Amino acid sequence: MTKGALLSGLFSRTTVVFLFLIVLLLLGGSFYTYIQDRKLQSVSLGTLRMASWNLAQLGTEAGDFDRELSLAAKGVGDQDELTLRYDVLWSRYDYLLNGSESRATRDHQDNELRLKALFSQLRALEEPVLAGVGSGPEDIVPVMEAWNRQKAGIQQLVIDNFVGDEASRLVTAVEESRNRLANLRVLTLVALVAVFSYLAFAIAFVRRQSRVDPVTGLPNSQYLHGVRRVSPEKAIITCEIRGFQLVLSDFGTEGGDDLLRVFARKLRKQLGADDELIQASQSGFVMFMSVSLTEDIETIAKRLVGATTFDWRIKDSVLHVSAVMGVDPQCQGNSPDWSIRYQRAHRALTQARLEGHNYCINQEDLRRRIEEDRLVHTGLIRFFNNEPGTLHLSLVYQPIVSSENINLVTGAEVLLRCRDERVGFVPPNRVVDLCERYGLGVELGRWLFRQIARETQSLYQNLGFSGNLSINLNPSMLDDHLVQDVQSLLIDAGIPANALCMEITEDNAALEFQRINQLIGSLHSMGVTFALDDFGTGHSSLEYVRELKVDRLKIDRCFVNGIEESEDKARFLASVIAMADQAYMKSVIEGVENQAQWQLIEGIGGVLIQGYYAHKPMPLNDYLALLLDSGTCYPFVETRYLATTGY
Repeated sequence: MTKGALLSGLFSRTTVVFLFLIVLLLLGGSFYTYIQDRKLQSVSLGTLRMASWNLAQLGTEAGDFDRELSLAAKGVGDQDELTLRYDVLWSRYDYLLNGSESRATRDHQDNELRLKALFSQLRALEEPVLAGVGSGPEDIVPVMEAWNRQKAGIQQLVIDNFVGDEASRLVTAVEESRNRLANLRVLTLVALVAVFSYLAFAIAFVRRQSRVDPVTGLPNSQYLHGVRRVSPEKAIITCEIRGFQLVLSDFGTEGGDDLLRVFARKLRKQLGADDELIQASQSGFVMFMSVSLTEDIETIAKRLVGATTFDWRIKDSVLHVSAVMGVDPQCQGNSPDWSIRYQRAHRALTQARLEGHNYCINQEDLRRRIEEDRLVHTGLIRFFNNEPGTLHLSLVYQPIVSSENINLVTGAEVLLRCRDERVGFVPPNRVVDLCERYGLGVELGRWLFRQIARETQSLYQNLGFSGNLSINLNPSMLDDHLVQDVQSLLIDAGIPANALCMEITEDNAALEFQRINQLIGSLHSMGVTFALDDFGTGHSSLEYVRELKVDRLKIDRCFVNGIEESEDKARFLASVIAMADQAYMKSVIEGVENQAQWQLIEGIGGVLIQGYYAHKPMPLNDYLALLLDSGTCYPFVETRYLATTGY
């Protein structure tokens, strides 16, 4: 019999019922012993002595009456003494039958009936006794005969109630009670041993069950909480099944349990004899692994990722399963507490999940990046709350020009810049990612709109500029509040709606074409245009071009790199531009860095260009100076142009 089967038998319903019956039997025996001993409590040796003494006195007083009656029969008796002894005997009967102290005597066996019969016989002798010796000895003989019969009854009553006999019975009853108590103690001891043994097994079983996952049989989070130390020579690896909640929703608990068992078996095969595997959560695992001299920690991580990437088959379905892992490698020199190392491994897992990687190793660059993210996050919160801090956000503008005239500035893309006094320059995409991660995306977007309106409203109200402002939208901004935000923060602040071009990326659109197109339609009705940014960097670019109702296609620099050295690349770029034309989209070519690239694109014609060859991103004042430069031309409203421009 296996250990599991033994434990299951010990804690089955039959075992519990059996133990319940034992306890019930023990209680029944205790109750029976209590009832029997209560009877003994009603009888005591003192009571028996009192009862025997009363009867002994009856015998003595009967003897005194017998002596006086014998003297009367001989003609030498004293009438007064005979009468006295009769009265004394009469009083003794009355006491025995009615006295409260004599209850024990009356209650014993049939004493009360016998006493009443003897008393009745004594009262029948009252008249002849009172006549006494005065009537002559011959009259005493019938009295003596009647008395002798009564005397024999009194003697038998005394003998039957002799204290030694009753004491003997009492002692016998006490012995029986002691035997009952001894048997009850043995039974109680056996029952207690059985019950406590059962409880010991139950506690051990429950403790074991509480520290072991019932599905995989692995130590669980309770076990993990009891870990006090992990060898510095071992790596701590956290692991999580991707999309496990989706498995539960599609295949239920049974399917999820099956996947967990399969996944755990695959992990076990990768561990050595000294390694540990713990199921820390529903779909999360922790491993304590030794690192050999022939295999570095990155190789181990890749091996674990490979082992846990597989096709899982359930019923008629096949699901691709993979894992994400965080690693805290073995320590050199002083090792921090294991809980700190576990926290680092878990943070590495979180970072891998955020970055879309299969694993992440807690090394110096990761710890530095995490610390920088923390500082930037804190700085962003203070910045948005207008609190003093070390982080500052600002805007720069990169002009967009016509491929037909490099001096024709048709507008600019508004770019975010971030600098922290402790971290230094922070890339814009990192700022956006942090804002999205911590729920600051909407706050960032609204700050961006307010700052753009504050800086550029003079271009449109005073300069007469009518070129476009291309504004990148982060994912949180693509929601129902976008229309109201654009209206209240940009248009109402003085920026013409037809000057606004909202840029969305494939990642931001997230394939929710219907919802995104509804937003685009609402803003189109106000005069705002849209552009699909970074075209060519995603996996489904053509689908986005077909489905999204955008006005511009911003072609990523990856299509531009190398076109001056490869005719194939140049032809491919031309075909992309032609496709955009067929879809009634204006093309904006990003990343034009040199004259050769410019000339090739200029030869295609009909596009807008944004790149370092034309202009680098610049602060607003430099952008304004560029527009005011006599060699620059730009779209304008004739009624609002400045005379110095010459247009």
